[in-house]
Amino acid sequence: MKKVLLFIIAIIFSFIAIAQTTDYSKVIFRSEIYQYKDTKPKTQELGIDKDLLIDIISQLGDSLYTEKEQKEIIDKAWLAFTNPKLFDFVYKDFAVTTLNNWGKPNTNGKLVLEPNPYLTEWTVSNGEFSYFQLALSKILNHYSLITYGDDAEAVKSSFNELLITKDISFQDPKDDDWAYSYLESVNNELVKKGLVALVTKGYYNIIVCKIEKKEKLTELFKKLDWEFIQP
Repeated sequence: MKKVLLFIIAIIFSFIAIAQTTDYSKVIFRSEIYQYKDTKPKTQELGIDKDLLIDIISQLGDSLYTEKEQKEIIDKAWLAFTNPKLFDFVYKDFAVTTLNNWGKPNTNGKLVLEPNPYLTEWTVSNGEFSYFQLALSKILNHYSLITYGDDAEAVKSSFNELLITKDISFQDPKDDDWAYSYLESVNNELVKKGLVALVTKGYYNIIVCKIEKKEKLTELFKKLDWEFIQP
């Protein structure tokens, strides 16, 4: 009986250790936002529905994630689109770990974080579409379905962050390469594998997809006022 009790206690402590992914004792939540927006983003009024996210994520992740895993990504993205405040509450760990400054302590060794990162992005955004793009890029980046590189070296290293290309070796950039020219060279190699790299105009978000999905994906992203092109 004693051994059984110890076994149960061990399981409980193991579950707690796994469930508590963030040590909040080292986190200071402090907002620099004086007042958050009290309105929610317009979605269906702008022609944005959950089916759009289902299409985007299934096109990007069909060979990388199971249907159950894709549904998890879709549900997160849809809640972020429709109710940033609730998203920050329901997915607190997820929301803060998608911040660019996550894991960077201040001089006192404390992590100072915005308590409502997606609500903040919605509050400071210049309209729905800029918020949708930023929120979705953060979520897709977490799941290694999108990456970012604003120069040739950064682009090369960013391919290691994408699930679809992480096991592919790429040539080093030339001295005079920049982001787009290097992506053009990479695409000459990716085409042999039935893949293509696309980049957003002017901002260097990068996705890689199967060639046959290129047209479909670019049309889907256009519905978010987000233009992906092949360099």
